Amino acid sequence: MRAYLAMTLDEVRDFHAQKKFTPEIVYAPTIKFVTENPELDDEAAEFEISMIAARNSGGYVIALEVTDQQIAQHLEETVVLNEEVIWESVEALFAYDSNDDELTWYATQEIGDYLDTAGTK
Repeated sequence: MRAYLAMTLDEVRDFHAQKKFTPEIVYAPTIKFVTENPELDDEAAEFEISMIAARNSGGYVIALEVTDQQIAQHLEETVVLNEEVIWESVEALFAYDSNDDELTWYATQEIGDYLDTAGTK
């Protein structure tokens, strides 16, 4: 299942450096979310969840893949994990622009370079 971590820049840097992270909140298109939004196909549901994560973030969202075995509980639009996540499960980084309510996507191979320059202006 695709899931989303709402993060600050410092949290993204720490996750990237440590290669592991123990999230408190993991946004995902849960069974309840999908059931309550039948008009959304899989892609639209993932987009909506990524935007919910972004709006609750410190400006960044990590998209990652979680397995059914990692999920301890499904809530309304989040899941509770029973273990930390590892960097190898990361699929992308999104930088959130709250003024335009938009996400900018970075592939996994771009994240290191992005982090080297992010926040320096």
